[in-house]
Amino acid sequence: MIKKIILLALIAGIAYLNYTNPSEDDHRTLLLAELQKSGPVSAELQEKIFRDVDFSNFMVCSAMKSIEDSKMISLGYLKKVKGVNDQWALNIRKKYRASSDY
Repeated sequence: MIKKIILLALIAGIAYLNYTNPSEDDHRTLLLAELQKSGPVSAELQEKIFRDVDFSNFMVCSAMKSIEDSKMISLGYLKKVKGVNDQWALNIRKKYRASSDY
C-alpha cells in the first residue's frame, strides 16, 4: 500500500511540473526584455535573432540555447524563467550593431 502511495505522489509531482512548465513565448519575452534594455528592437531584427535560438522542452523544465555554440541562454521551471547567460545579450548587440537603428 505504501508503494502505491509513493508511486502516486511521484506521478502527481511529475504531472504538476509538466503543467507548470514555461512555454517558448515566456522565454522569448524574457530574452526580448533583456535585448530592449539598450533600446528598441524592430520586429525584423527580432525574427533574425530568434532564428538563431533553439527551444528545448524537457517535460519538467524548459530551456533556450543558441544554435551556433549550444550555450544555454535561459532556463524555465515552475512558470518562472531565468536568464542564465548574461553575455548573450551583449554578444547579440555586437553582432547586429551594424543593422539599421539597433
